[in-house]
Amino acid sequence: MNKLLTIVFNSYFSRESLKKVLKNLNNYKVIIIENSLELSLKLELEKKYKNVRVVLPKENLGTSKGFNLGIKLATTKYVFINNPDIKINAASINQLLLCAQRIKKFALLAPTYSIEKIHKNYDNKDQKIKNSSLTFKKYNILSVNWIDNNFLVNKKLIKKNFFDENFFLYFESIDFCLNLRRKKMDLLVSKKIKFKHYGSKSTDVKYKDVVTLSRAWHYNWSKFYYYRKNFTYIYAVARILPNFIQAIKKIFINLVTLNGFNLYLSFIEIYGIISSMLCLNSFYRPQQKNNFFKIYRLFKKS
Repeated sequence: MNKLLTIVFNSYFSRESLKKVLKNLNNYKVIIIENSLELSLKLELEKKYKNVRVVLPKENLGTSKGFNLGIKLATTKYVFINNPDIKINAASINQLLLCAQRIKKFALLAPTYSIEKIHKNYDNKDQKIKNSSLTFKKYNILSVNWIDNNFLVNKKLIKKNFFDENFFLYFESIDFCLNLRRKKMDLLVSKKIKFKHYGSKSTDVKYKDVVTLSRAWHYNWSKFYYYRKNFTYIYAVARILPNFIQAIKKIFINLVTLNGFNLYLSFIEIYGIISSMLCLNSFYRPQQKNNFFKIYRLFKKS
């Protein structure tokens, strides 16, 4: 068992995705923060994989709190945090670890998507490589502004600079990276080490509706909160205004087309924006049994 690295997954009803990714991780300690609180999943995975520990918190922690808990529980020098909707082999993880050991000082180090035409897991605008060492050349290392989830954390260096736990979903990684960069810490990606991201497909299909509602609300709440926190309230209003206008337009379009499903989602988006502008906490937690979800299901059938 590798003594330098712990792999952490933040999961929500991701049984099938976890089974796929865990097949290649037998040589590493794995911690899964299972926000579904599903005891049967914990028992199943811990029985099948001796290197896996499934943690069931008292409530759904969301992304920030979930990752923070995983980082704190890990006792190794490095922590590789992920969502379950990835495909990465043991060879890539070994290369990532070897690369990390050869770089003396960094906060985050990440592999890159195998296909970057549609989306990249990093932004390196205005950043330049400041190191011409053999390691940086061998792994084609870039210094970047931010990295999406799926990165190696140098636990000793970041110390207590963890994720802002006010974020439940969305913008937590961008905020995390901005905080580290303001403290002059290096964020690095390797263009040689690759993984595949399936794109928000980790949750089992039967919980898709719950996730759809949650994303609609939290994306808008988190976007406004991120800009309000890191810049100014007025700037946050300017950044969220296009989202608000788009949601209003969609309401009128969906009223005309009688699309109840999208109509309800548009109201949820506005609900998230207004809640954040009122400086309310990120409280929205749709459940299959609550009234909001029942209304949503009625609209979806229409």
